[in-house]
Amino acid sequence: MKKLLVIFAILLSISLLFAGEYYIVQKGDTLSKIAKETGLTVEELVKYNNLKNPDLIIVGQRLRLTPQYTQKDLNEQLVMAALWYQNAGEARAIAYQAYNFAKILYDMDLKEESTLKRAVIVDVDETVLDNSPYDAGTIDTNNAYPIGWNEWCEAKLATPIPGALEFLNYVAKNNGEVFYITNRSDSLKKATIENLKNLGFPFADEKHVLTKSTTSDKEPRRKMVAENYRIVLLIGDNLNDFSSVFRHKTTSERNELVDEMKDKWGTKFIILPNPIYGDWEGAVYNYNWGMSPEEKSKVRKENLIRWRPQK
Repeated sequence: MKKLLVIFAILLSISLLFAGEYYIVQKGDTLSKIAKETGLTVEELVKYNNLKNPDLIIVGQRLRLTPQYTQKDLNEQLVMAALWYQNAGEARAIAYQAYNFAKILYDMDLKEESTLKRAVIVDVDETVLDNSPYDAGTIDTNNAYPIGWNEWCEAKLATPIPGALEFLNYVAKNNGEVFYITNRSDSLKKATIENLKNLGFPFADEKHVLTKSTTSDKEPRRKMVAENYRIVLLIGDNLNDFSSVFRHKTTSERNELVDEMKDKWGTKFIILPNPIYGDWEGAVYNYNWGMSPEEKSKVRKENLIRWRPQK
């Protein structure tokens, strides 16, 4: 019995010393001693813990035993999404499909009498303009949004989403107006208008490009359009582009609301794919965007539904 208690005490002390990915510094410890006990080198311990003075460690100090997980590490997870978005013919096909169907729906609405002018509301980013080079540009760096975002918008280098330009010009030629409701800030309004205008998008002007002033909630701007127009379609890549009921909801709540509104998808609402970013990601974090890169990676993986073969 005493032997079992001794073994238990030893195991307990070891578990306290090695707390997950960390080692708790004990009296008499040196980096050399810790390196030997953990199977690491002194150089690795210095690097993992950003130690300025390798000879100065303090009892109770928690030392990392693995490399720090950085924003650069997290950005690696963007590779497949950005690669698909920029290179997959399937991505282009989905966009063309969305806008071809939007044209069918618009033509159907033209057969209906309306006392109001028709309008189509679209989001801007990843709905009519492709910003994927900005997101791909963060890969292999420690940068993340909003770093560089304003500069990207001011450069006016975004290109059209396949099918968007043709459809919106069709609307303009057939008794309709286009409103671009975007959460780009007011300070980027001029650059956004110029980017759209340079590409040939219709109604790229102060009246029709509605940027974010005080709130990211697009409902007030949608209501403003609805006061004087018959809104035929809403097109976006984020559930918040269609209704405020999705704002700040959990993943399960968002999915339930999508199911409740199933009759609107493909009739009033047209959605485009965006695997790179969006409020779907925020919902995974419970909107705690301040999580560390390591925490975000952990939460992302925890939310995967996995299957593995039996060993």
